[in-house]
Amino acid sequence: MIKTFTQNDVIRFVYDEVSPEERFQMEGLLLIDAEFLKLYNRYSATKSLIKKTCLEPSENVIDRILNYSKTLTLQQ
Repeated sequence: MIKTFTQNDVIRFVYDEVSPEERFQMEGLLLIDAEFLKLYNRYSATKSLIKKTCLEPSENVIDRILNYSKTLTLQQ
């Protein structure tokens, strides 16, 4: 019997958070279900884009914060 997987299950699969049994079933489903494969590919691509996102502030922002904190110190 093949289990029906939700979008949340596919996300867990993309992030490698599924049980070995679920992994086995999903890998089999990727071979026979074009819609499931499309969804998996879309979520995998989204995961890759998220990883490429800049997660650190620019030097300009850091300088502005430091300058602002210096003015607060001087005011006290």
